[in-house]
This record gives sequence, structure tokens and C-alpha cells, in this order.
Amino acid sequence: MISRADLERLIHRQNGDLPVLSLFLDMSVDSNNKRNHGVFLNQKRAEFAELQNTTIGTGNGEEAGYGGLFERIHDWIANNYQEANRGVVIYAEVGGDWFEALQFPISVQNRMVVSDRPMVTPLAQVLTAYEHYGVILLDREHVRILSVYLGTLLDEVEFRGDPLPTASNVKAGGYSQMRFQRRKREEMKHFFKDFSEEVDRFVNRYQPTHLVLLGTEENVGRFREYLPEHVSSKIVYTGPAPVDAPASAVMERLEPLLRAEHERHDGEVLAQVRDRAAHDYLATAGMQATLTALQEGKVDTLVVTRDGEHQGVRCTQCGFVFVQAMKRCLYDGNETLEPVDVMEEMVRLAQQQGSEIQFTEPGELGDLRGAAALLRY
Repeated sequence: MISRADLERLIHRQNGDLPVLSLFLDMSVDSNNKRNHGVFLNQKRAEFAELQNTTIGTGNGEEAGYGGLFERIHDWIANNYQEANRGVVIYAEVGGDWFEALQFPISVQNRMVVSDRPMVTPLAQVLTAYEHYGVILLDREHVRILSVYLGTLLDEVEFRGDPLPTASNVKAGGYSQMRFQRRKREEMKHFFKDFSEEVDRFVNRYQPTHLVLLGTEENVGRFREYLPEHVSSKIVYTGPAPVDAPASAVMERLEPLLRAEHERHDGEVLAQVRDRAAHDYLATAGMQATLTALQEGKVDTLVVTRDGEHQGVRCTQCGFVFVQAMKRCLYDGNETLEPVDVMEEMVRLAQQQGSEIQFTEPGELGDLRGAAALLRY
């Protein structure tokens, strides 16, 4: 499993003297129940073998490092890959010791990049595609809370209410129907108060982005009255479900509902960007305008195309990035500019600044010229 902490760690990794290989592999199975990542790996290995044959005698040692690195990659897949996962990313120094592999239940596009630092954009796409949900199932005596992330059950908390003590002067069968019902209502209030405290502890510990509350309509409605506002405000869906339903069945049922909620949110953000950009109010449209706003720390939400690439340049002196190739930096006149992937630069900047990142399907940003943003100021 991966987390935003992994993304942060990779972004802040200090660059070394050796190039870094970033390898993303689609490990999902095709219609014939086969994985085809091996074809992509063999193709890349052949490309580097050809590179080595054409650069013998250069003395830099990098090409020779690829052979051992590919062996290491194959060994890791053979011995460490878990078949339930559909995506893998491997980061490694070419000719060095650093080797790190992450796997997750979401597929990624096959891709390999060699640069001076780890490529993080495909990893960010995986992390933003699925929110972290807390799923609460309850009846009047029992609550279960599921921590669900990337379509996977991370943890489960279960709590049963502690019944109110029976008065010592009441014998078995001594309650009237009215008194019994009143006692059960008092007991439910007692339980729901305890359950709300348990949910609050869960939220503080696991920090889910959203909550789902499942139970009978009556129980759900009454239970919400006991939740603190900061917890209740996280609820995005309520519905019926038995408290003892298998976690796998609950997750399977909720997956399309949560996916629809995610798409609804993305659609609202995109509509807001278009409206603000049209009125020239706290928004950008176009890659250079968006990139400039990011480099000035103004972006609240970045919107870019999924799996997008765009070659630009970075000034080696001031570090400013430009969407188009040019002979000298517009800010300091430096003529030493290095090629960079502008999409990668934008995602890194947004992540470092705590900006929300939204990836859209190719073609959805045509009217916004490839990239857009909502601004903080």
C-alpha cells in the first residue's frame, strides 16, 4: 500500500550524482487472464542494451549499470510482487544501491523514465483517484467502522454497547411494556453516545477524507444527532445495511457510489475553474499561466491531464521553469537551460505547497489549453 507520506518522501529526496530510473508497470490481467508487463520490460531492456552497444568506451559506467538493474527488477517481481495488486512502481539508482518498490491495487500506465530524481506524477494520480473513507455500520447495540483506501480494507474497529445496569428492585419480567420501551430508548441514547465517541476517536486516528454511515433510516438519523460537527460534516452518503454485513460485500456495494461522488466533485471543480477563468477571477487557464502561478505559490487547486507530458526547460541558475524552449531565462538572462517535463514540475510544486491536485481525462482541458488552476489570491 502507498500513502501521501511516500509521495512526500520521494519529492524531498535529495538528488545524487547517479541517474534515477522510475519504472511504472501495469500488472492488471487482460481478457486472457495474463499480465503483459513483461513485454514492456523486455522492450526497455533491449533499448538499453542497444544503447550500451553504441556507447562502449564512453567510460561513464551508466550503461553497464542497466543490465544488473533489470536483473534486480525481475528478481523483485518474481519474489516480492503480490498478485492481488494491479500496479507497481520501482525507483532505483543506475549503478547505485538505492532500490525501492511500491505496489498497490490500482493499475498504472507502463512507463519508464531516467532522470536526476524520482518521477512522482503517476504515483500522485493513483493517490488522488481514491479518497480515504471511513464506513460506519451500526444498529442500536453495535457499531463497526471500516477504514477503506484504494479499494482496500486497511483496518476494522468494532464496538458493542455496555448495557445499562438493571435496577435491583426489578425482578425478571417485572418491566411493563411502557417502562421497557422507555428503558430501551435510554439504552439506545447511552449506546449512541458511546458509539459517537468511538467514531470520533477513529476519525482522529485514521484521518479519513469522508465518512459513509449505514444502518436503518431511523438509527442513522438519530445517531447523527450525537456526532460532533467536525465528524458529521464528513458524511457524504447514508443508506441501509446490516451491521454484520461482510466487509467485502459492503465495499463492493459502495464502490460505484463512491466513484460517482468522486466524479461529481471533480465535475464541480472543473465547472468552477471554467467559470472563474471566463471572468478572469482567481483562476488560470493555459500551461504557462498555471505554471507561473504555481511558482508564485498562488495555487489552491491544480487541474491537469492524466498521463500528460510536455517538454519545457528550467533555468539552472534561478530554477524558474518555462513551458517553451528558449535561448535564455527571461528573469536572469542565464543561457544554460535544461529540459524538464512540465507536468511533473507542476505536480511536484502543487504537492509541496499543499495544493489539491485533480487529474482529468485527455481532451477535457482543451478549452483551458492543457492546464488550469483555482487560485488562493
